[in-house]
Amino acid sequence: MAATPADPRPFSEPELIPQELSVGVQSPLVRELQVRLRQARYLAIVDVTDMFGEQTRAAVVNFQRDNGLPTTGIVGQLTWDALLPKSHQPTDAELTNTDVGPWFTGPMHPGFIMEVQHRLTQVGIYQGPVNGEFDQPTKDAIAAFRTSIGLSAGEVMDERAWVNLRGRTRNPSYAELFTAPPASTETQDLDPRCLTGKVVCISKEQLKMSLVVDGQIQFTRPARFARPGYESPVGEFRVWYMNNETVSSIFGERTPMPYAIFYNGDVAIHFSDDFADNGYAGGSHGCSQLKDYQVAKWLYEQMQVGDRIVVY
Repeated sequence: MAATPADPRPFSEPELIPQELSVGVQSPLVRELQVRLRQARYLAIVDVTDMFGEQTRAAVVNFQRDNGLPTTGIVGQLTWDALLPKSHQPTDAELTNTDVGPWFTGPMHPGFIMEVQHRLTQVGIYQGPVNGEFDQPTKDAIAAFRTSIGLSAGEVMDERAWVNLRGRTRNPSYAELFTAPPASTETQDLDPRCLTGKVVCISKEQLKMSLVVDGQIQFTRPARFARPGYESPVGEFRVWYMNNETVSSIFGERTPMPYAIFYNGDVAIHFSDDFADNGYAGGSHGCSQLKDYQVAKWLYEQMQVGDRIVVY
């Protein structure tokens, strides 16, 4: 969920570019370029700088390719004219890396808000109950934390504030936030490969995901898979990597993937805010997604590298 102004800024009109921009150029105009590329979803960075580096060049090349321009990686008048109508005039806060960005995870998820409250308690800013309610004391604490680290005041725990808070605190365990495992009323017909040992059993046909131990289902939840043009791989896999703070930057924008359990290259089980907000109207780039933050946190703590994943 992004913070949106009351009156959205109009898209920019073409204008003369003061200078060509290419690798090695250091200029305030590069900072504006990076903001605009980020707005257009070509540059997946949090903070912008004055330096035109290889990451910026790669974003420019992708933008030029998608807009039928020569893929030089150099920003001249043609590229600038094409970029301006797809972006907005940057604000001072965007240029100084103090703007209020989109929520890292939306405030409608009690599990995430409980983590926020617990961490804000750890730094001495929040004194209320850890109850997952996005109430005024919680909003005030978020605003106080933001201003304490030099960000603009606001009630949004965006990635910039969240990373800073994570760096100052520890992640509370599931048991510190919840008194019992997540309840489950869903059912799933299991593949035979799911009947022995510990395995996450994922059915693309049933749109379900279960944790199964020795044939006993521990929980079942709805799951979402790849959008058109991509594919969620099927088969039997092993967890090879786990990271509860993953943010994907592969596809031109930063997409939080909390509690990611990787089982096939970049393909993972993870919580998806978009799945929670938009249901099956959207989709992943191959991952198996959960829309319940509490369940994603609980599942993450049950798994370890080497555990089995069956997708069928």
